[in-house]
Amino acid sequence: MILTVVATWTKGIVKARWRHLGLAAIGIVAATALTGTIGAFGVSSARSMTQRAVAAIPVDWQVAVAAGADISALIDKLPASAPIRAERSVGYADSASFLAVTGDTTQTTGAGQVLGLPVDYSVTFPGQIRPLLGRTDGVLLAQQTAANLHATVGDTVTVRPEAGSAFDVKVDGIVDLPNADALFQAIGPAKGPTATAPPDNVVILPIDQWREHFSKSVQLPSGGARWQVHVALDRSGLPSAPDAASLDSAGKSRNFEVRAAGAAIVGDNLSARLDAVRQDALFARILLLFLGVPGIALALLITIAVARADAGRRRREQALLSLRGAGVAHISSLAFVEAGLTAGMGVFLGVAIAGAVSSTALGIDLRLASVRESVALAGAVGFLLAVAAIVAPAIADIRERSVASRRAWLASTVEPVWQRAYLDVGLIIISGAVFWHSASAGYQVVLAPEGVAATAIDYTAFLAPLLLWIGSGLIVVRVSNYALRVGRSTLAGMLAPLAGRLAVPAAAAVSRQRGRIATGTALVALAFAFAAATAIFNATYNAQLLVDAQLTNGADVTVTGSTATPAGAVLDQIRATRGVAAAEPMQHRFAYVGKDLQDIYGIDPRRIAMATTIANVYFGNHNARATLKRLAKTPDGLLVSQETVNDFQLSLGDLVNLRLQSAADRQYKTVPFHFVGIVKEFPTAPRDSFLVANAAYVAAQTGDPAAEIVLVRAKDDPAALARSIRDGLGTITGLKTTDLAQAAHLIGSSLTAIDLRALGAVELAFAVFFVAMATGLTLWLGQSERARTQAVLMSLGASQTEIRSFTWSEGLVMLGIGLPLGALIGTVVAWMLVRLLSGIFDPPPEILSIPWSYLVLVLTGAIVSTVGAVFVQGVWSKEWAVRELRAGG
Repeated sequence: MILTVVATWTKGIVKARWRHLGLAAIGIVAATALTGTIGAFGVSSARSMTQRAVAAIPVDWQVAVAAGADISALIDKLPASAPIRAERSVGYADSASFLAVTGDTTQTTGAGQVLGLPVDYSVTFPGQIRPLLGRTDGVLLAQQTAANLHATVGDTVTVRPEAGSAFDVKVDGIVDLPNADALFQAIGPAKGPTATAPPDNVVILPIDQWREHFSKSVQLPSGGARWQVHVALDRSGLPSAPDAASLDSAGKSRNFEVRAAGAAIVGDNLSARLDAVRQDALFARILLLFLGVPGIALALLITIAVARADAGRRRREQALLSLRGAGVAHISSLAFVEAGLTAGMGVFLGVAIAGAVSSTALGIDLRLASVRESVALAGAVGFLLAVAAIVAPAIADIRERSVASRRAWLASTVEPVWQRAYLDVGLIIISGAVFWHSASAGYQVVLAPEGVAATAIDYTAFLAPLLLWIGSGLIVVRVSNYALRVGRSTLAGMLAPLAGRLAVPAAAAVSRQRGRIATGTALVALAFAFAAATAIFNATYNAQLLVDAQLTNGADVTVTGSTATPAGAVLDQIRATRGVAAAEPMQHRFAYVGKDLQDIYGIDPRRIAMATTIANVYFGNHNARATLKRLAKTPDGLLVSQETVNDFQLSLGDLVNLRLQSAADRQYKTVPFHFVGIVKEFPTAPRDSFLVANAAYVAAQTGDPAAEIVLVRAKDDPAALARSIRDGLGTITGLKTTDLAQAAHLIGSSLTAIDLRALGAVELAFAVFFVAMATGLTLWLGQSERARTQAVLMSLGASQTEIRSFTWSEGLVMLGIGLPLGALIGTVVAWMLVRLLSGIFDPPPEILSIPWSYLVLVLTGAIVSTVGAVFVQGVWSKEWAVRELRAGG
C-alpha cells in the first residue's frame, strides 16, 4: 500500500512540481560542486606542494662517511633502508688557498674546498652544476673563484691543501653551483644539515685526480679530506602531503644510520626541505577550509531556504493527507522521496560540475585515485546533508503542528527560540572574545617548529570569523523582522512611487510575510558577505605575494656581488641599461653586536625608496618616511631589529658599539652608532637579526665605500630587464642577477605553490551564483506565499503592473537591507581572516585590497537576477494565482 502511495505521489510531484524540484536542486548542485572542487583542489595542491618542494633538490641525501669506514659496504646497505635511484661517491678536501698568475699579476684567495666528482655527476644529479664557460668535465672553477683569481679556461691554478703538497691544475671550465648551501653543509652529530655559509672558493677535480692527491688524507680523522655519498631516492612512493613525506624520508634516513652503526651520518636534504614547508602546508589546509566552508554552508542554507519557501504548500498537503488517514510514517516516506529526488539530481550534477571545473579551470588530473575519492566523498556528504535539510523541517511540521495549523495560509508569528535567547548577540560577543584572545597570542594559529615533527593548528582561532558570519546573519534576520514589523507606514511611503495606489497593501503584504522576507534578506547579506570576504582576501593575498617577492629579492631586479667583486662597481652600467627606472647601491657587510655576528646594510635613506618599495610595516613605528628621515639626519644612526632590541634591552638614543671589518688590515674594529629606530623587515635581509645604517658612515669608518648590492626598479618586465643586465655584465664577473619571478619561485615552493588565483576565480564565480540565488531564486520561490493575495487583487481589477509591484517591493527590501549589511559583514570577516592568517604574509599587509570591479559585478548580478525573477513571475502570476485560489477553497 505504502509503495503504491509513494509511486503515485512521486509521479504527481514530478509532473506538477518539476520546476520547484529543479530549482531546489540548484542549491545542492552548488554545495556539492563547491565541496568537490575544493576537496579535489586540496588533495592536488598538497601533492603539488610536495612535488614543487622536492623538485629543486638535486641530492636527496648526503651521507657523511666516517674516516676509515668502508664506503662500498655503506653503499651496499642503502637499498635496505630506502628505494635508491642513484648514488655517487664524492670527495671533499680543505684547501688553505688557491693561486693563479694571470698576465703580470698574481692572485691569491683565502681558504676553500676541493671537490672530487665522478664524470657523470652532473648528469646523475641535474641542477647541481650549471656550466658557464668551457667544458663540463675535467678541472672546473666555481664562478666566484674564477672572479677572485681573474682566471679563465686554459689558465693554471695552484691548489694548496691544508694537509699535503701543493699542485697545479689547468682550468677546463667555469661553472656555477646553484645549491652550494646544501652541497657544502656541515653534517655533524646534530640531526639533519646545519646552516653554514658555503665557501667562496671551490675547485672541482675528476674523482680519479682527487684520489691521487687526497687518498691518504681521507683515511685520517684530521687529514683535511673526507668522503660523502650523494644519494637520489626513488620518489615515486613518497606521500603526497609535505608533512607525511618529510617524516617518511626522515624515518628512512634514521634506519640507514642504525644500519651504518656509527660509520655514517645522513644530511637529509629531502626531509629538511619538506620540513620547511610543513607550516605552509597547514596554512594551505586552513585556507581551503575557511575559503570553502562558508560557501558550502551558504549553499546548504539556500537549499533549506528554497525548501522552506514552499513550506506553506507542503504543510497544507500534509494536512490533507492526515485528514484522509495518512500516518506519520506515510507522510515521512513521501518527504523522503521528494528529498531523495531533489538531492539525487543535485548531487549528480554537482559531482559532474566539480569534475569539469577541477579538470578544466584548475588543471587537476582526475585520474588520481585520491582526487576521485575526494569528489565522491563530497557527493555522498552532499546527498546526506541535502536530504536532512529538506526532510527535517517537514517531519518537524508533522510532529509539532496540528492539522488546523498546517492548513492555515499564514504561518505562526511566534519568535523562534534563538531570537528570544539572543543567540545572535551571544555569537557576536563570543566571536569578539575569541579574536581578542588570538590577537593577544600574536595570531599564532599554526605551530610547526622547525626540526620538530609535531604540528598543531589552533582551530579555535577561526571561530571568530565563523561565529561573526553566523551571528551577523541572525542579526540581519532580527533587524529585518523588526523593521518590517514596526515600519509599515514608512515602507508604504517608500513604495509609493513603485506601487502607486497599492502602496499600503503592498507594505502590509511585505510586513505580513516578514519571516520569509527577513530570511531572504539574511541570505542576500550572507551571500554578498561571502563574495566580498572571498574577493577581498584573494585580492589582498595576491597583492601581498608581489610585496613578499620584492622583499625577498630586494627589488624588481637585484644585482648581488661580494666584497671582492662589489656590484656597485658597475652601477653606471646598470643605470644605462634600457628599461631601468632607478638603480641604487646598498652595502651588505657583517658586524658583531656583542658576540653575535649580524648582517648590516648600508643605504642612502634619501634615495633607497627610488629603487624598491619601503613599506611602513617594515618599521616598528609603522612610518617608513619618518624612520628614514630620522636615519638621514643622524649620520651614525642605526636601525636595529626587534629581536636585537629585546636581547640587548636597547632604548632609543642608546650608544651601540659594533665591530666592523676594516678595509686596511681586514681586522674588526669598534665603530660607535646611535640607536634611532626599530626595523622589522628590509629588502634582502634575513627575518631574524640585522642592522641598517647610513652607507656613507659605514664607508668612512671602514675605509671601504664599495656596495655589494645594487637594487633596480624596472620600467616594465623585471625578467626581461634582468636578462638585459646579465647580458651586459657577462658571466665571469662574480655578480648574480635575480628578478621577482625567481624570488617568487623560491618562496612559492611552499604556500604560494597553491594557485590561489585559479581557486579564487572559481570561488568568486560561485559567489556570484550564490548572490543571484539568494536574491532571484528566493524571490521566485516565494510566489506560492503571494498567490492568494494576487488572485484577490486580480479579481478586484488590479493590473499586472500593480500586481508585479508586490514582488518588486519584496525584492527591493531584500536588496536594500541585505547588500549594505553584507558588504559590512564581508569586509569585517576578510579583515579578521587577514589578521588571523598574518603568518602567510611576509610582511603583513598594511591595508586590505578591495576589488571594486568584482564587487560591482556581484551587485549587478544580484540586481539582474532580481529583475529577472520579477518579470518571469509576472508571466506566471495569473496561472499560479487561480490555481492557488481554487486550492484554498
